[in-house]
Amino acid sequence: MTLRTWHVETAVVYSVLLAVALLSGGAWIEIVGAAAVGLSFGHASISVRLAEREAAREIPSVHCHRWSARYFLAKEALWCVYFVALGAWSALVGVGLFLAYPLWRRYWRRIHPMEMT
Repeated sequence: MTLRTWHVETAVVYSVLLAVALLSGGAWIEIVGAAAVGLSFGHASISVRLAEREAAREIPSVHCHRWSARYFLAKEALWCVYFVALGAWSALVGVGLFLAYPLWRRYWRRIHPMEMT
């Protein structure tokens, strides 16, 4: 099996989330929250890759692909406020990971340009 970028990204995210969940007391609800954030990260990771492909097309077939980033930032801002109010630390760390992810992908694509097939 070839180790892919998304494997490493996912492992880092789950490691950070698990560490925060355990350091914040390891209550079952915190573990559930960390798992939910981890699965949401997997979904977001795929969405970012799909949006990258769509943006690279000469004529996009999904014309609203640009809205993906706007919705993403707006939802993370609202989740941040909500999680701070609840004291949901794993989820709050997840917000930070989610917000850092587009910056990471931009850097990754700069050093590993996408090949169009």
